[in-house]
Amino acid sequence: MQRLTWHAAALAVTFAAALAAGCAAPSAPADETARPALHTVPLLRLPPASLQRELRLQQQITVEFRTPKGEERRELLALLEADAGHTRLAAVAGGQVLARLDWDGERLQASRSPWAPADLAPERILSDLQLSLWPVAAIRAALPSGWRLEDAPGLRRLRAGDETVAEIRFPDAATILFVQYRDGYRLTIRTLPADGGAA
Repeated sequence: MQRLTWHAAALAVTFAAALAAGCAAPSAPADETARPALHTVPLLRLPPASLQRELRLQQQITVEFRTPKGEERRELLALLEADAGHTRLAAVAGGQVLARLDWDGERLQASRSPWAPADLAPERILSDLQLSLWPVAAIRAALPSGWRLEDAPGLRRLRAGDETVAEIRFPDAATILFVQYRDGYRLTIRTLPADGGAA
């Protein structure tokens, strides 16, 4: 992924861009010739069944990210459903769906509202979701050479060589703190009480 910049247009557009984890000018690696495979953050495409459980969650997501003007902060609602056959996610703001994705283990389908940005990246949304929620063994088996996932109680770290690329903390059963150091964004994900919402 590339370092974040964001469209400063309508708030809903920014929400959708936040889910995409952004697109912008790439950050230059310190050594262009060293281990090029480590310069691109891998995109996980784990089979839905590898989750080994079912999920039906409504989550409030606070997104913090860097822009040329400084730090920005946005919020949105995500509706997540996952079972052995599908992983589905919908992003909602102002009572309207910004974007949807559906992953069946072979095909990733994504749709967006007409006012969502064209560079919405469902692959990054899915990957960050799986990095946070899928079993550690399934993630490790899918990582390319040179990448590893460290796992400790309440903490996951995605590392490329000696670099910590992303860190996921679980301070309580309802909260995920996701920091993507290389691309410069932070997600605070709070699971809300179930109310029958579906992606």
